[in-house]
Amino acid sequence: MTTEWAGKLGLPQSIAVAVGALDAHMGAVGASVAPGVLTRIMGTSTCDIMVAEKHEIGDRCIEGICGQVDGSVLPGFIGLEAGQSAFGDIYAWFRKFMSWPLKDIPEGEAKQKVMDTMLIELTREAQALKLSENDIVALDWMNGRRTPYADQNVKGMIAGLTLGSTAPEVFKALVEATAFGSRRIVEHMKAQGLHIDSVNGIGGISKKVPFVMQTLADVLDMPIRIVRSQQTCALGAAMFAAVAAGVYRDIMEAMKYMGSDVEVEYKPDTRRARVYETLYKKYLELAKNAEYINL
Repeated sequence: MTTEWAGKLGLPQSIAVAVGALDAHMGAVGASVAPGVLTRIMGTSTCDIMVAEKHEIGDRCIEGICGQVDGSVLPGFIGLEAGQSAFGDIYAWFRKFMSWPLKDIPEGEAKQKVMDTMLIELTREAQALKLSENDIVALDWMNGRRTPYADQNVKGMIAGLTLGSTAPEVFKALVEATAFGSRRIVEHMKAQGLHIDSVNGIGGISKKVPFVMQTLADVLDMPIRIVRSQQTCALGAAMFAAVAAGVYRDIMEAMKYMGSDVEVEYKPDTRRARVYETLYKKYLELAKNAEYINL
């Protein structure tokens, strides 16, 4: 630390100062990132972070993702980043869409109660619906596509609507669409030789909406572990600070002693996973049609 700033802050000049890093990368470290584990930061959108051994990547460039940098997440590993342009924002959009009739109602407790409980009620009814291969299918590109192959010009879609379709059925399809988009990222990365065995979830959606997390586990057909820490990005930053200060030898040791445990694990339902195989194929067809329309 410089003499000037040491004086301003009242700190010794010898104090260690660690450099900053991306919040998503620190979140992955706070969630004990490791090869084979995909860290999903799920909020309004998603950031998908993972690391791979250098010999696993070699000189290859993983196509269609957002970033690939040596040492960007963990020293000695290749950091990889992908994600979805919209996740929780899609649910918020649907609530706004459904609340249009309330626009002329004066602000007040009754109106706010409807707004506050709308997604709760939609979730309750959506998760009670029977899963079928003939269900409505949606495409999660309401805010463009981040991965694979970023394209902010593509649009979302909802297919299979009838006069009998209900709001909970559409909401269920939107939740499934975000899970299908997640699966497409996983399959895209696997197709290029990366191995993904499990998913660690952090962020607001992972904590607040079990229905979304269980759907994601069923669609991916792999377990989703939700990290207990409420501030995982800050925890990762604290781990690096501890290493810089000499408390721990390296970041691996810091993760061992400072890492958060798992709060809950969502395991895939085999029967539902089979149905989602069919619905996912329809999602891919919808995606193909959407790209054709946008040409």
